[in-house]
Amino acid sequence: MFDTFSEDKVSILVVDDLASQHVVLRTVLEEPDQEVITVSSGREALKAVLQQDFAVILLDVNMPDMDGFETASMLRSYRRTASTPIIFLTAYVDDAEMARGYSLGAVDYISSPVVPEILSAKVRVFVQMHRMNRELRARAAQREELARAEAQRASADQARQRADFLAQVSHLLTRSLDVETTLSRILDTSVPALADVACVYLELDGEPCPRTSVRCGPAVRAQADPARGLTLETVAPLEPFVPFAKRTLGSAESLVCRDAGIFGWPSGDGAVDLKEIRFHPLLNGKERRAVIAFGAVHCDEDRQPAPVITEFVSRASIALDNAFLYSALRDEDRRKNEFLAMLAHELRNPLAPISNAVSVMKRSEPGDAKVASWATGIISNQLEHMVRIVDDLLDVSRIARGTVALQRKPLSLGVVIDRAIETSRPHFAARSQAFTHEGNQNDLIIEGDVVRLTQIVANLLNNASKFTPPGGHIILSTTFRNGVAVVTVTDNGEGIEPKLLPRVFDLFAQGNTALDRAQGGLGIGLTLARHLVELHGGSIRCWSGGRGKGSKFTVELPASVSQEKSPSAADILPLRRKHGARILVVDDSIASTESLKIFLEMHGHEVRCAHDGIAALSVARTFAPQVAILDIGLPGMNGYEIAKAFRADAALKDCLLIALSGYGQDDDRQKSHAAGIDHHLIKPADLPALVELISTGCVASGGDREDEGRPA
Repeated sequence: MFDTFSEDKVSILVVDDLASQHVVLRTVLEEPDQEVITVSSGREALKAVLQQDFAVILLDVNMPDMDGFETASMLRSYRRTASTPIIFLTAYVDDAEMARGYSLGAVDYISSPVVPEILSAKVRVFVQMHRMNRELRARAAQREELARAEAQRASADQARQRADFLAQVSHLLTRSLDVETTLSRILDTSVPALADVACVYLELDGEPCPRTSVRCGPAVRAQADPARGLTLETVAPLEPFVPFAKRTLGSAESLVCRDAGIFGWPSGDGAVDLKEIRFHPLLNGKERRAVIAFGAVHCDEDRQPAPVITEFVSRASIALDNAFLYSALRDEDRRKNEFLAMLAHELRNPLAPISNAVSVMKRSEPGDAKVASWATGIISNQLEHMVRIVDDLLDVSRIARGTVALQRKPLSLGVVIDRAIETSRPHFAARSQAFTHEGNQNDLIIEGDVVRLTQIVANLLNNASKFTPPGGHIILSTTFRNGVAVVTVTDNGEGIEPKLLPRVFDLFAQGNTALDRAQGGLGIGLTLARHLVELHGGSIRCWSGGRGKGSKFTVELPASVSQEKSPSAADILPLRRKHGARILVVDDSIASTESLKIFLEMHGHEVRCAHDGIAALSVARTFAPQVAILDIGLPGMNGYEIAKAFRADAALKDCLLIALSGYGQDDDRQKSHAAGIDHHLIKPADLPALVELISTGCVASGGDREDEGRPA
């Protein structure tokens, strides 16, 4: 087997204190393919063996300082020379010394002077053995290297196959954003590559989804036998997966069940015998949760390993989540389009009666007071409705941008409740609905914006009225517990579908979006209420027993109990002036100034008009107005500059300044405040509210038309 050996030189170590012995042994043993290294002491020998390997060591027994036996003992203690053959050289040998030498690991004794042929023959044997061992080690190393290379090639092939598999998975799962298609492809790609049977269990909003299904591989299908009544449903039933899938929901860890028969998988009756089932979480969101289960009939080394399964689950999770997000995006887009259609519908509705009223007035006899009264009533009501729609849209925009500014101050909850009830009472009367107010809230103090808090409660009351049929009953109750004011609005109306409850406060979410629905409205009142409640550090929730079983909305706000008797809404209203005020109206629109002048004069006020800033200041210095109503976007000097001029003039600095402008953003109001304007109202003005504001003659944010949110 070993007919050829390495041609590398082999080293022989000679340890002898006599130089003459070095010459003799080197002469006998040196050959082209082997060299003789000579040293004169045991210490030198120990150094030499640390530097290179030797095929055999020729060791003199009788040496000064460290004799041959001691040197041999030290050599055997070295790992490198523990098995190196040692031949003792000695001129005097007896049985005791020979026994001692063999006990120290000697392989032979040679008497000195040596016989060259005997020495050469014995050394040659050990040299050949050394070469054979070296060749064996070289071949073993070669085999190990070949094995490593083969293992690396196999590993590379497996890695390439896994990469190809995962690439195929990614390609298939990203080709569609349809939820059903994605679920089907997840199951198709997992069987039989990852499992013999696979199942996806899905819950939406906490309820099991009918999309749950099973996919079976060849090992399972082979056991189905329709002739014996063994269908895939009996061979691989779905039910045993469900309890363990539910255990995995909401967890980041996988669940492994082995020997499936012991945890509920049916045995007998034709059911396939599963050795293992693994449950992996796919989705762990609040609204959507899913688990995929892989069942194995037998252990298959060719099946993809755990890291590939983990990567597959990760990609499947992303694909399924993307599909649901796309579905949700489509739903949001659909609801947005429905909302825009509804907005167009709601804006057109008031225009029709306004147009009709104008047509009737054109055809009526001049001075017909009855027709004029009817027409102005129609136009006023419809205009108020349109303004309310625009106000709600502006509020939604501010909330979306996070620019809602609250005018916080301590106030009685009773003031908020009274104002909200007065706002909503016409809705109850129009639908012949009974209204009950329970609880005493006047001693509860909350920190907040009175206008926005009124808007919250009014929105809830109006929403209850909208979805309660004529003759229904609405209850508003207030309580206090653990530092929280609780306001509850309950009705016996239409109720809310269970599937809609989680989204009832979402923008554009309504149970019925038909254009001809009787309730009308944009469906954004509850969205506004939720955001305004949260801005006040409170919470809002909804409950309903379902369709036709009414609903209940509960608002909780931080509050405290006043130690003093809190005034009612009527108590805090300032006294009206007994006489009309001197009012200056400044607007570049002649139609606007003239119509507003006529309306104010009808309420007993003395009015002057100006159409630019220079004229306004000129009139003001002679007229000395008590109230100035300023448009902002004026030619030359704008409304802010006029206000600053008023405040800088000693004769005009105490004038009540009211901005009446089409600019209604928060920064516009801030500019008005900085210029010294007391109130910032949005066109078109609520004229009765404007008269009320002028009559009070005080600075009150409750009169701010911008802040008077209207319920949906």
